[in-house]
Amino acid sequence: MFDDMDELATDYDDLVRNAREGKGLSQSDLANELNEKASLIRKIERGDTLPSDQVQTKLEDFLEINLNAQGGSSDDTEWSGGSSSGSYTLGDVVKRKD
Repeated sequence: MFDDMDELATDYDDLVRNAREGKGLSQSDLANELNEKASLIRKIERGDTLPSDQVQTKLEDFLEINLNAQGGSSDDTEWSGGSSSGSYTLGDVVKRKD
């Protein structure tokens, strides 16, 4: 179920703010363009709330940005572990925080 979901970029708030300011819009102007509340735009830009899928699509389309995390695809290029036999242990997957 969750395999097809895209991960939101960790700096989504900055991406939205910078794109809005780049277009010379206030938060209220952007909210009006998207038919959303200005308070929602403020919360998104502060990082207090995550945009719903619908709002994320509106933001991406209007501001011409991509809010998905880079490298969040199903074939993770950072993965390194496991044996050549294809079996994995807990030590291959978990990283300790000491």
